Amino acid sequence: MQLKVYSSELEAKGVSLQRELRRVVLVVLPGTSSLEISLTIQALKAANAVSGYAAFHWRIATLSGEPIDLEDGFVLQPKMKAGDDEAIDLALVFGEWGVDTGNLPNFSNWLKRLDRHGVYLGAIGGACYELANANLLDGYQCTVSQAYRDSFQELFPTVEIRDALFSWDRKRITCTGRAACLDMIINVIEHQCGTEVARQVAEEFNHDVRSGASIPLRQRNLTLQKMSGKLAEAVRIMEENLEIPLSAEEIAVESGSSKRQIERLFSYHLSCSPKRYYKRLRLKRARSLLRQTALPVSEVAVACGFSSFSHFSRVYRGCYGSTPREDRMALSA
Repeated sequence: MQLKVYSSELEAKGVSLQRELRRVVLVVLPGTSSLEISLTIQALKAANAVSGYAAFHWRIATLSGEPIDLEDGFVLQPKMKAGDDEAIDLALVFGEWGVDTGNLPNFSNWLKRLDRHGVYLGAIGGACYELANANLLDGYQCTVSQAYRDSFQELFPTVEIRDALFSWDRKRITCTGRAACLDMIINVIEHQCGTEVARQVAEEFNHDVRSGASIPLRQRNLTLQKMSGKLAEAVRIMEENLEIPLSAEEIAVESGSSKRQIERLFSYHLSCSPKRYYKRLRLKRARSLLRQTALPVSEVAVACGFSSFSHFSRVYRGCYGSTPREDRMALSA
């Protein structure tokens, strides 16, 4: 079954398009939030109402074509099965990190066919994993939720992660999910229908039209920033150098402070030494990688700056009460 090819009412209205994104398929994977789906559909409906013509036609698809349970208890009734249709302008994939699609090879092949046909591909929330796993984000910028940013970066080093709520890089649109879907879809509406329609749609949601580049993902270390700018800068440097830890002297130089000043700031505000805080950051990343990826424990240790596996296992247990392997096994049990 293919989507209907609709008459071009846009040309009659004198609207100039860079690329039509009229035929939209929302591919919903298990575990998706109903908020993301609802915001996207309501914004598309509003765009049609404001513009006065059918600017968008959308259908909802699941991997099997069968109803699925959403994250918050709602049951979604799809109109098609992913893979049954390739007469599409934009395919938006919704999902959560770590949810087994159960049909990955067929799904990946379908996405690749769409890409070869020039279809724009989007990923919302954890669905960025599906596009990256199909090598469809290689060489592209994308946005990733902070919750699994470290894991994503470790698994897909050729993908450039942007610090924003959503990113539009050529034929790829990625979004951190939840309320950020509204920013993303309003920009799609602006692309398709123009700035004035997008502005009116945004007003209906009491929202502003903002480009992805103008929306930082979050102000990093906001609580630390309130304590001390120098402290926040030192922690930022630590977070960006977890695989090959820096010495206290190197952190001080990078942050424009002295070693003694950094030690005083950590002691006063965080009641610990810089070295202890740094180790805590590395262990936190290690736990994230263990729980969100299938990387061997030895590789996780190296990725988090531990050259000795036995040392890594010992300090991990001291922090979390179980060894890395025990922690991973408990999660999968």
